[in-house]
Amino acid sequence: MKKNASGKIKNKLLLYSIILVIIPVLMLSYISINTASNLIDSNKEAIMDKNMGILNERFESTFVEFDVMTSYTANLNVVKDAVKRKDKEFLSDFAYNLKLESEVDLVAFTDTEGNIIQSSSENNVEINDYVKKLLKDSFTHSFEILPESEALKYNDHDLDGDALVIFALAPVYYENEVIGSVVYVDIINNENYGVEKIKESTNDEASIYLGDTVISTTITENGEYIVGKKTPEIIYGPDIPKSRYFGVFEYLGERYISKYAPISNSDGEVIGMLVVNSLESPFIAFKNKVIKELLFAGIYAMLSAVFIAFIISSSITKPILKLKESVEIFKDGNYKHRADIKTGDEIEELADSFNHMAIEVNLAHEKLKERAERIEESYDELKDRDKLKTELLSAVSHELRTPLTSIKGYLELLREGAAGKLTETQKEFIEVVYENVNRLRRHVENIKDLVKVDSLENKVKLDGVNIKNAVSEIIDNVKNFANEKNVVLLQDIDNVVIKGDRIKINQVLENLVENAISFTKPYSKVTVGGYTEGENFHLEVTDQGVGIPKEELNNIFKDFYSESFSSKVENVGDPNFGLIACKKIIEAHEGSIWVESRVGKGTTIHVLLPIYK
Repeated sequence: MKKNASGKIKNKLLLYSIILVIIPVLMLSYISINTASNLIDSNKEAIMDKNMGILNERFESTFVEFDVMTSYTANLNVVKDAVKRKDKEFLSDFAYNLKLESEVDLVAFTDTEGNIIQSSSENNVEINDYVKKLLKDSFTHSFEILPESEALKYNDHDLDGDALVIFALAPVYYENEVIGSVVYVDIINNENYGVEKIKESTNDEASIYLGDTVISTTITENGEYIVGKKTPEIIYGPDIPKSRYFGVFEYLGERYISKYAPISNSDGEVIGMLVVNSLESPFIAFKNKVIKELLFAGIYAMLSAVFIAFIISSSITKPILKLKESVEIFKDGNYKHRADIKTGDEIEELADSFNHMAIEVNLAHEKLKERAERIEESYDELKDRDKLKTELLSAVSHELRTPLTSIKGYLELLREGAAGKLTETQKEFIEVVYENVNRLRRHVENIKDLVKVDSLENKVKLDGVNIKNAVSEIIDNVKNFANEKNVVLLQDIDNVVIKGDRIKINQVLENLVENAISFTKPYSKVTVGGYTEGENFHLEVTDQGVGIPKEELNNIFKDFYSESFSSKVENVGDPNFGLIACKKIIEAHEGSIWVESRVGKGTTIHVLLPIYK
C-alpha cells in the first residue's frame, strides 16, 4: 500500500511538473515573441526618430549659423553707420561679400519698414512684408513661402512653383533704437538641400515638402531626384501635416516606414513637411528570424523540462514533503525550528538555505522586538516632553495675560492724561513702553495659539471660506495698529472660495499681517495679494522690512527660534510662536507655507491652500 501511495505521489508530481513546465514555457514563448515583436516595432520608430533628429539638427545648425552671422553683422559699427546713412554703395559691396561667404541666396539691408536699402541682388527685391512681420514679432528666423517670381530674382535654380525659404533676421540698433535690419534668405528648393545628412549617416531616405510637392529629397527615380513630384494622399493627406505622424506606406513598389514633422511659418501655419523614410523589408526579415528562433527555443525548452521533471520526480518527493513540514512549523511562529534533511543533493542545499534563512529571520525578529521596545520607550518620553512643553506654554501665556492687560490699561490712561499733563519726553517714553506691551501681548497670544494647535482644540472644520472677504476683515481689524506704525496696507485678492476653517484661516491671516506690520519700516507698505494657481489659492503677504538672511530661512518655523542677527536690527529677534502655529494650521488644511526674503529689501510669506469645490 505504501509503495502504491508513493507511486501515486511520484506520478502526480511528474504530471504536475509537466503541466507546470508547459504552461510557463508557452507563456514565456508568447511573451518573448510578443516582446521581441514590440521591441522591433519600437526600434522602427526609434530609428525614424533618430533620422528626424538628424534632419532637425541640420536645420537647427543652419538657424544658429544664420542667427550668429546676422547678429554679428548687425552689431558692426560700420554697418550701423551705413544703415543710418543709407549708404547704398557700401552696403552693396558688404551684402555681396556676405553672400559669397555664407553661400546664401540673398543678403539684404532694410529700414524699419522692411524696405530694401541695398541687397546682394541686382534685381528689385520685394521682401518688406516678411521683414516687417519678423521685426514686429521679434523673430530671428523662420520658414516662409516666396512666390516663384520673387525667388527667381536671386536664385538660378529651376523652380516649378513657389519656393520654401529660410529667413534669418537681426535688427540693427543705433543708440538703442532699431533703425533697420540685416536679412539672410536661403532657398530650400534644391535636389537634396538639408536631407543629404540622412543619406550620408544612415543610408535611409529623407524629403522636404512644400505643400504636397517634393522640393528636396534623396529619393531617385530612374537616376534622377524626384523633386517637383506630387505626393499621393496617403503620404500627404488632409490630417497628416497638422502634427507629427508615424506610419507605413507603399511608394514606387516598395513599403517604407515613414516619420513626418510639420514645417510652420512665423504665423504658425503649416506650410510643408519634413519626412524621413526607411525600407520596411529589413525590419520584417529580422522580425521573422527572431520569432522563428524563439519558437524553436521554446519547443526545445519545453521538451527538456519534461525530461528533467521525469528524472527528478522520484528523488524529490520525500525531502520536499519534509521540507514543507519544516516550513509550516516555521510559518506558525517557531523561528527556532530547523529542517533536518540529508540527501546529498540540491534538496539538502535548499534545506541548508532554509535553515540559514531561519537563523537570520530569528535574529532579525529578536532585534526587531528589541528595537520596537526602544521606540515605544522613546515615543512615551517624547509624549511626556511634548505634554510638559504644552503645559509650560499654557501656564506662561495664562500668567502673563492678566498683568499685561492691567499694564496696558494704565498706560492708556496715562496717554489720555488721566494722571496729569505729560511732557513730550514722558509721552515718548510711554509710547515706547506701550508699543512693547502690545508686542509682548501679541507674543502671549501667539503662545496661546501654539498651545491650541498642539491640542485637540485644533481639529479643523473644513467649509467654504471667501478668502477675499476674510482678508478685508483682517485688514480692517489691524488698521489701527498699522496707522500707529505709519504703515500703509494694500490688498489685491482674487474673489475665490477656499476649503478651510474660517476661524483658523482668520487666525493665520491676522498673525501674518500683524507680523508684516511689525517688521515693516515706518512710512512703507505691507501688501496682501492672492491669486488662483491650478487647484490651489496662492496667498502672498509682503513687507518692506529688514529681511531675513538666506541661511536663517530654514529655521523660522522651528520651535523657539529667534533670528541670530537680532542685535543688529531694531524690532527683530521676536520668538516665532505665531509662525509655528500658522504652519501647523496650514498643514492641517493640506496646504503649505514658505518664506522668501532679501536682507534690506523685505520678506514675502507664501501660503498655498486648496480651492473649495
